Amino acid sequence: MLSRPMIDRIAFFGISWYAILIVTSILIGLAFCKHEARRRGLPQDTMIDFLLYAIPLAIVCARLYYVVFRFNMYSEDILSILNLREGGLAIYGGIIGGLIAARITSKKHRVPLLTLLDVIAPALVLGQAIGRWGNYINMEAYGLRIAQPYLQFFPFAVEIPVGDVWYWHMATFFYEFCWNVLVFVLLLAVRRSQRRQGDVFCWYLLLYCAGRTVIEGLRYDSLTFISEFVRISQVLSAIAALGVVIYFFLRIRDRISLVTILPLVCAVLCLVTTFLGEFERGAYSTLFPYSQLSLVLLILSSAIITILWTLDCGHFDSQTALPLLVNSILFVVLLVAGFSRANADNTYYVTLRQCAAMIQLILCGWLLCYPFCPETVESER
Repeated sequence: MLSRPMIDRIAFFGISWYAILIVTSILIGLAFCKHEARRRGLPQDTMIDFLLYAIPLAIVCARLYYVVFRFNMYSEDILSILNLREGGLAIYGGIIGGLIAARITSKKHRVPLLTLLDVIAPALVLGQAIGRWGNYINMEAYGLRIAQPYLQFFPFAVEIPVGDVWYWHMATFFYEFCWNVLVFVLLLAVRRSQRRQGDVFCWYLLLYCAGRTVIEGLRYDSLTFISEFVRISQVLSAIAALGVVIYFFLRIRDRISLVTILPLVCAVLCLVTTFLGEFERGAYSTLFPYSQLSLVLLILSSAIITILWTLDCGHFDSQTALPLLVNSILFVVLLVAGFSRANADNTYYVTLRQCAAMIQLILCGWLLCYPFCPETVESER
C-alpha cells in the first residue's frame, strides 16, 4: 500500500483529467488558428477542416509510433493496442499525423502548405504545453531520481510513486511546459518578422526540438532503442533541429562563404557536445575530457564567426556579436567550473553544458536566418 493516495486521474463522469486538458488545448488552439487564418486571408473553414483530419490522424499516428517502439508490451495481446485508456501516445507520432492532415487540407483549400504550417505552429506548441500537465496527473514523463534533500522541491522536482513509496524525481514535464510556453511567445515574435513562408514552423521545430533534446535526456521513462542511453525522441529532436539549420543554410546558397559555413559546422559540434554528455552521464565518464574539448571548440567557433562577420561587414556588428559573446561567456564559465570535475557526479553539470550547446545551435539558426541573410523577403500571408 502506498504511503499516501495516488492522484485521481478521473475528473468526473469517468472522464479523465488528461482528456479534459487535451480537449481544452484543442479548443484554445482552434481559436488561435482561426484568428491567424483570418489575419493571413486563408479561406473560411480551413482550420475546421484541418482539425477534422488532424484529430483522428494524430491519435492513430501517435499510438502507432508508441506501439512500434514498445511492441513487446502488446505482442501477446494485439487487441490491447486499441486500449488508449491505458496510455501510450507519443507526441512525435501525433505531429506526423498533423503534418499529413495539413497536407490534405492544403490541397483541398489550395493553400500553400508552409503557410498553413505557419498558422498551426504556435497553437501546436501551446497545446503541447497544456498537455504536459496531463503527464503529471498520470504520473509520467518524469526525470531522474533526486537524492539530495535540498533539491526535493517543486518545480525542480516532483514526487512519483514507485512501489509502495513516493520518491522525488526531476519535474521534466514542468521543464517542458515552461520551455513550450517560451517557444509560443517567441513564435509570436517570429511571425511578425518572418521573411519567407515556413519560417514560423521552422522556428517551432528548431526551438522546440532544441529544448526537447536536453529535457529528453533527463527523462526516466523515454522510449529507447539500441541501448538504454539512446532515446528515440532525443535523437529525432536533434536531427530535426539540425535539419532546420541546414535548411536555413541552403536558402542562402547564393551567399555561401566561410562565414556562412561556420554556423553549420558549429551546429554539428553542438550536437556532438550534447551527445558526448549524454553518454558521459549515462556510463562513460571517460568521455569527460572530450566533452570539455568540445566546449573549447565552440568558444573558438563563436570567436571566428564574429571576426569573419566583422571583416565581411567592414564594421563591428554588436547586435550579431552580443548573443554569441554572452553564450561564449557561459561556455567559459562551464569550462572553468569543470576543471575539477573529471571524477565527480556530473549529472547536473552535463545538463548545463547541453543547455549551452543547444542555445548555441539556436543562435546558429538565427545567424543563417537573419544577420547572414539580410535581404528583405516579403512575407506571404
